[in-house]
Amino acid sequence: MKKNGYQLLARGFLAAVNLAAAAVLAAELMLCAQSGYSQETWKDVIQGRTYLESEQYAQQASDAIYGAVQAAARSSRMEKDGSYDSNRIIRIPDYLRDRTVYDTTPPKGEDGGICYRMEDLYQWSLQGPSIQNRVLQELYHPIGYGSIQDYAKTCDESYNVVVSQVLEAMEILKKDVADYQQAKKDWAYGTVNVRYALQDLGNGRIYTNVPELQGPDTSREDLDGRFFQYGSYYRYDSRTGEVRQQDIGEFYSYNTHSLLTDWNVHLEGEYQVYVGIDTSFPVVDQMARQAEEYEQARTFARSHLKTMAVCAAVLLLTFLYLCWKFTEYIGRMAEHLFLHSRAAVRIVLLFGAYELVQALLFVLFGKGMVAGMVLLLYNLVILGLLIWEEVQRDRLLQGVQALASGEEGETSIPTEHLSPGSRQMAEAVNNLGEGLKSALQEQMKSERMKAALITNVSHDLKTPLTSIINYVDLMKREKIDNPKAQEYLKVLDQKSQRLKQLTEDLVEASRASSGNVTLEMHRIDLKELLLQTSGEFAERFAARGLTFLASYPETPLCVEADGRRLWRIIENLYRNVEKYAMPYTRVYLDLSEEGGSAVLSMKNISEQPLNISAEELTERFTRGDESRSTEGSGLGLSIAKDLTELQKGTFSIYLDGDLFKVTMTFPKAEEKVAENN
Repeated sequence: MKKNGYQLLARGFLAAVNLAAAAVLAAELMLCAQSGYSQETWKDVIQGRTYLESEQYAQQASDAIYGAVQAAARSSRMEKDGSYDSNRIIRIPDYLRDRTVYDTTPPKGEDGGICYRMEDLYQWSLQGPSIQNRVLQELYHPIGYGSIQDYAKTCDESYNVVVSQVLEAMEILKKDVADYQQAKKDWAYGTVNVRYALQDLGNGRIYTNVPELQGPDTSREDLDGRFFQYGSYYRYDSRTGEVRQQDIGEFYSYNTHSLLTDWNVHLEGEYQVYVGIDTSFPVVDQMARQAEEYEQARTFARSHLKTMAVCAAVLLLTFLYLCWKFTEYIGRMAEHLFLHSRAAVRIVLLFGAYELVQALLFVLFGKGMVAGMVLLLYNLVILGLLIWEEVQRDRLLQGVQALASGEEGETSIPTEHLSPGSRQMAEAVNNLGEGLKSALQEQMKSERMKAALITNVSHDLKTPLTSIINYVDLMKREKIDNPKAQEYLKVLDQKSQRLKQLTEDLVEASRASSGNVTLEMHRIDLKELLLQTSGEFAERFAARGLTFLASYPETPLCVEADGRRLWRIIENLYRNVEKYAMPYTRVYLDLSEEGGSAVLSMKNISEQPLNISAEELTERFTRGDESRSTEGSGLGLSIAKDLTELQKGTFSIYLDGDLFKVTMTFPKAEEKVAENN
């Protein structure tokens, strides 16, 4: 029962710890969710990445390169010498095909092509659809022709087709100019931390958002030196397709050539593209704000992730423990069902009957409220039966626990109101209990008989033995000249004394084992008692060549004990050393105070091999000397152990090869307080 209480307490404690861990984890997750940081940010932070190592930065850098390259390409169509050039020439078919814009009027191609000044076409596009209602030939004067009709007649083209192409080119140009202007604004130097440059290797022109790089004297080396100093950079050479980059993320997956040859961006000829990101973020743009937000997320994470990790670890360990227990339970259940096929068949039949009845009810009543009420009532009946079975099981368990714990009183299980199966089990448990009671009573009776026998025999032996000892003593006083007779008399004296000691040991062992000992507890100085005993055994130890080494506390160490019984315990220990210790070895005694108790230990090397366990040495009539070459009853250690435990002490033996060690503890006596008169 005590064990079950500890188990319930431990389970309650574990449940409380897990509930607390779950609550803390839920609170932390809610704080993280309310922090506003994206999943990508949390992923990078948890993996311990810096902002420049994060996927967020890689995506930002890739988007920046993509946008900067587009801005540079648009600048190459719209600019000349670093500024917008409104005098550039657009040939309608070429512009519609690939957005080509010329510095000067291009030569007439095989398919001809009507040409306009870019600014004129752009201004006409701003007037909107209303301009189309006017006479086109009066407004749209192509370069080299008085009107669109003149061009159509000269080039033998359809007037309507040409007009449609011009209108389409106007709409495209309007969008291109708007995109160019927006790009110049978005990627202007001083507004973003991104720097770009596109160098046309044909004419040497540079299109960039870095003012100091727009001069005609800027070389490739100058561009390399400028952009390679940034923390992140990207360079693409259209001649070789070579890409050089550093800490730019995943942009290499983009095909830069495809990007720059796309109809929306289109670049022709040979060129180099540079994009660099100043990772010191001197400008407060989106990337700089994101970097700051990321560092805030890292700071936030450092203060919360450790707590979350500890809580998650607690819950995970609990989950793994429950999985292990569940697996263990399933294994035991499977083994039980396998070994007890009758129980398995019974469970299967009961489950099948339950499901069959449910199916019949469903067929009879169908769906609806009535069917639901019937099924609910049926399930409530089954639930009641299961509860009844569990109550019976609990009654059986309580009876078995009472029987196992050896509780006094009535331990039989009432069999009324039990199911047939439970009643059969209860009757079996009751029969077992009655058998155990009978066996216990017989054992107690046997022990009492043995104790009485030992006492009676010892008493009956004591009178003639006393007479023998007395007569031997009288004979020793007579002057006997015969040496043989003297030797016989000496043997009689030794053996009678040994028999007397054995008789006393038998009586003492019987009383100690049964607890039939009246103790007179006093305050005894254990240190003084050990010093006295060591003095008495000094000559005996010296006769066997034993060196006695003792360690005592500096101050007296008093215990609450029976003086005569305590002396018997210590005397038995010293006699045991005298009889069984290997000659010419050391004997160690140590007396100390530990935790309010006096601790006495004594150790020596055994002369004979110790081929038995420590528990067996404290059994009655057990001797460490299997050859029985020494005199002894085999009761000394048993008596010492029983008497120690009667005085609320502990007695233990430790064996390691031939090393024999006894350790005893006694409650320390309370200090006496001097009374003031």
